[in-house]
Amino acid sequence: MLEKGFELPEIEAVLNDCESLGFINDSRYAELLVRSHISRGHGAIRIRQAIAQKGLSKECIETAIVNSGCDWFELAKDRAIKKYGNPKVTEVKGSKALELLTKEKAKRVRFLLGQGFSYEQVIYALDYDPSDDFDN
Repeated sequence: MLEKGFELPEIEAVLNDCESLGFINDSRYAELLVRSHISRGHGAIRIRQAIAQKGLSKECIETAIVNSGCDWFELAKDRAIKKYGNPKVTEVKGSKALELLTKEKAKRVRFLLGQGFSYEQVIYALDYDPSDDFDN
């Protein structure tokens, strides 16, 4: 607005009016961003980083994350299932070689950590075996 020739006091007055009328609301914006990231399968760590880059306060971000009601463990599991089908590493391309299994598990751990999940959430997700659902 400064580039358009408006003076700083005029700009501040308009922004204050917009905020008081609810047109500018950091909390609502943070909640929208959190929901958007959750729908993309991102974990809380990645969400915090992405929203912090938008200039929102830590308190606003934390409130939005807590109020999301998301089960981060289930989201991590769903993300792992979507990416790998069976997130539990039991076999790698017909091989049961321990070295290949270890490398594949490390690859899956790195992926989920990169998506913003905590190590506990990653372990939970990678311990899930869909074939166990049919055994009961």
